[in-house]
Amino acid sequence: MGELRKLTMQIKNQMNFHKIVLALFVFCGAFLGCSTDEKEAPIVVIATPLVEFSYTPTEIRAGQEVSFNGRFLTGSSAITSWVWNFGDEAQSSAASQTAAFTFPNEGVYTVTLIASDKNDVSSTVTYDVTVLEPLADPFEASVVWAYSNETAVTNYNDGSSSPAIADDGTVYYLESFGGAESRLVAVTDHGTTATKKWDYSPGVNLRNAPTIGPDGSIYLGAWSVDGMRKINALTGAEVWFATTGSGISNSTAAIDAEGNIYVGTRAEGIFSWTAGGTERWKFKEVTGTGYYASPVLSADGSTLYALKTNGLLYAINTADGTAKWNEGMTLTADATGSSLSLDSDGTLYYTTAEEVVAVTDNGTGGTVKWSSAAEGANSSGVVIGLDGRLYVGSSTGLMALDPENGSVVWTYEAAMKESVPAVDAKGNVYFGTSDGRLLVVNQEGELLKQLNLTTNEVHSPVIADDGTVYVEGYNGSSITLFKVAVENGEGPVDSFWPMKGKNKRNTSFDL
Repeated sequence: MGELRKLTMQIKNQMNFHKIVLALFVFCGAFLGCSTDEKEAPIVVIATPLVEFSYTPTEIRAGQEVSFNGRFLTGSSAITSWVWNFGDEAQSSAASQTAAFTFPNEGVYTVTLIASDKNDVSSTVTYDVTVLEPLADPFEASVVWAYSNETAVTNYNDGSSSPAIADDGTVYYLESFGGAESRLVAVTDHGTTATKKWDYSPGVNLRNAPTIGPDGSIYLGAWSVDGMRKINALTGAEVWFATTGSGISNSTAAIDAEGNIYVGTRAEGIFSWTAGGTERWKFKEVTGTGYYASPVLSADGSTLYALKTNGLLYAINTADGTAKWNEGMTLTADATGSSLSLDSDGTLYYTTAEEVVAVTDNGTGGTVKWSSAAEGANSSGVVIGLDGRLYVGSSTGLMALDPENGSVVWTYEAAMKESVPAVDAKGNVYFGTSDGRLLVVNQEGELLKQLNLTTNEVHSPVIADDGTVYVEGYNGSSITLFKVAVENGEGPVDSFWPMKGKNKRNTSFDL
């Protein structure tokens, strides 16, 4: 979302009140049956409507849907009616606190909001909205279906959650914060509709995205029932459970070409198992703190990189679980939600609550290549677009970074939380916002599409081979999976790390 503009209000009371926030009425004398020499009469304070509105995007093009949001201010009376007029030739209107409108042509439109209370006292806010000419090559995308299992949850999905897509088109998504009812849901996409194939519940919160192995099985860690699970893709039945002795938080499992699984825990280090559930090795140091970030595999699969919350970055031999090296990173802020990612030249990226850091593996250690300020980036992660450009979410919006030095190329302002971007074959970037939108911008940071999906967090999108996008959204009480069709879509960008987990399976490795 672009920066919400506080609009200059023109309060036009429809009754004979002064243009002030509070109307004061003094009742005395005959009205209250008191004499003039009695104590001072009571003062009754009556509030009037005080409102403002904002809209997104702030740079609008003809033919592009715009979201309008009315808000009452401190001291306002309770608003019972919201009426919009969008200033077009047809005098289009809406009667709700929030509204969406598409301006048909370029020009300047006077948008008006009239807010009234139960006493029929109203205030009017107006703002001139400039609409630019439409893009020469319009980007077309639309929601095909929305599916929810309707499990009650108390929070958005953690760990920048992302669906996983199997080769047969089955989509797996999480309902994380349902307590004992938390579930992994398998959805069959029928094209224009979706149905549930099965769901699986381990009885505890699920705080990491699912991963799909080479044989199509699904792997999932859990927060407090300590261990990793392998789940049958056809039935949803548990194939095996491997205990870890410690919960698995935001660490989504990485899987190599042989089907070996790698995951970090909160207190017991890093584990690796075979596809059959046999423990290959366990890596645990003397120092405390956990591995909340998802580990990543090198291009040849020989090295596993993992970041501890105390700042220790490890390179681990995948063959036997021994350390190649460890490097102490100076963490300036929390890194518990970080999603690690990797470039084709071996550069490793991690995020904290204050910055993005690029690290080079020099064989015997890790050398910081650069760091770039990025507030709130620990709830996102770095992805790679066309020409190597980097993208990462932050609390101020989507940031485009130069891979050579980490300098900020541009920022598209929006409220982001728990969303790793995804880049398509044309270089367009998809990302979720914390106010319910899926946004698509081009390489220059220009908005191509805004889809209003829900009311709260929209998580990390995943791009299928045909360009279809799947993403989870939270509405304050449940999680919904959305399918978005992209006209002339061509799948993810041909880069080393185009989206969370590297690919549609979330494996952090090309199987």
